[in-house]
Amino acid sequence: MTASTPGKHKSKRPGPKRKPTGAYLVGSAVVLMVTLICIVGFSALLLRPSAAPLARVWMLNHTPDQVIIINPFDGVIEKKFLVADGLRELAFSLDYTKAYVANVVDVSNRFTVLDTRTYLDEEVVEVDGVPQGFGVFPDNRKLAVILGSKTDFMAGGFDVIDLYEQSRADPRKKKRLYRERELQLTHKIAIGDDGDRTYCIDAKSALVSVFSFNQKQRIKQIDLHGAPEEMLYPRVGGYYYISVLVHDAIYQLSKETDEVEAVYTYEKRDLTKMFDHARLRFMAVDSQAKYLFGTCYERQSIAIWQIGNKMFAEHWENIPYDPANETSYRFEREHYLPYKKLALKGGYTDRFTFVPGGQQIVVDPHDEFVFVVDDEGGFYIYDLAKLLHAVDQSTPEPRAIIELGRETEIRDMKACRPAAGSTSSSEGT
Repeated sequence: MTASTPGKHKSKRPGPKRKPTGAYLVGSAVVLMVTLICIVGFSALLLRPSAAPLARVWMLNHTPDQVIIINPFDGVIEKKFLVADGLRELAFSLDYTKAYVANVVDVSNRFTVLDTRTYLDEEVVEVDGVPQGFGVFPDNRKLAVILGSKTDFMAGGFDVIDLYEQSRADPRKKKRLYRERELQLTHKIAIGDDGDRTYCIDAKSALVSVFSFNQKQRIKQIDLHGAPEEMLYPRVGGYYYISVLVHDAIYQLSKETDEVEAVYTYEKRDLTKMFDHARLRFMAVDSQAKYLFGTCYERQSIAIWQIGNKMFAEHWENIPYDPANETSYRFEREHYLPYKKLALKGGYTDRFTFVPGGQQIVVDPHDEFVFVVDDEGGFYIYDLAKLLHAVDQSTPEPRAIIELGRETEIRDMKACRPAAGSTSSSEGT
């Protein structure tokens, strides 16, 4: 076997082909572009604004007359500012960009439109009476305004105005599209999802009046056999709700038919105990209309119902309606008892044993918090999930309790979705 001579027989292995210079440039550009896209995308995920921190709670405090803005995430009063005297009711446009504030003392008969991001006045709107409440139309262009007399503040009806068109007869005012004056003391107003039906409850009548904006007339009345107290018309679900104090009940009405379909009550009342009431006044629903929340002042608690859950339905004895016994009306309907009752905590530093009665209640639009104000000026911030999972009859721990002051008189309270203009916890005037 002959040994090979080194270097005499070299291998002919093909070497790697060299790419043209242009190909290297293109490849580098692609890598750089992909890297930049990843960096930008990752940064966007880190820096994008969270949906939850947008929520703020607005309250109208009658003593003194000021708007209070609360940041529920930090549990602080973010801002206080004056708008007008005699603050009465608050409403938001459906996109939450504008707040409408009614006041009953301003002799000029005006309401204020505020920017919900900056809290600054956008416009002061003059109307033909003392503004006492609002119904916002789904198109965000029309607004129904409850109007009262300048002498006795009795509100006999409402006007529907165009927020973006001035009146030709009086350019200082908005164009009036519809006027209704057939009521005695209009208490609350709401606009149906169809943008046509307008619902009014009258403090001096057991009738719920339904008006048609398109027909410009009243089209029906619903007799609840007891004076309605509060009305909730959520923009979700197929029902709206009206509370009647004398019945200790909240009525569920169909948005489609306006018929009473069910009754939500705190407990099965013993009719032999005439003065033992568990009244329900204020109410709220979550963003999917799965739960109904209400405060019971007499029981110092929060009640939560599962809307339409037959497990909590009861068909009580059929007691025919008797005009001498107003409460008998509600026994003709299917009743729903709470699936959970939760006690308010209280928690004032100088009165640990005192638990005040619950008043207004609101669920924030993101279903993260439940807000409750009591009759002693305590403002409770609860985590919604914790309330839903709390043990029945327990006293859940609030996320925070803000003491607004015992002389506080909250006329209205609502949650707003857009981010606030100020993120500091300082109080402005």
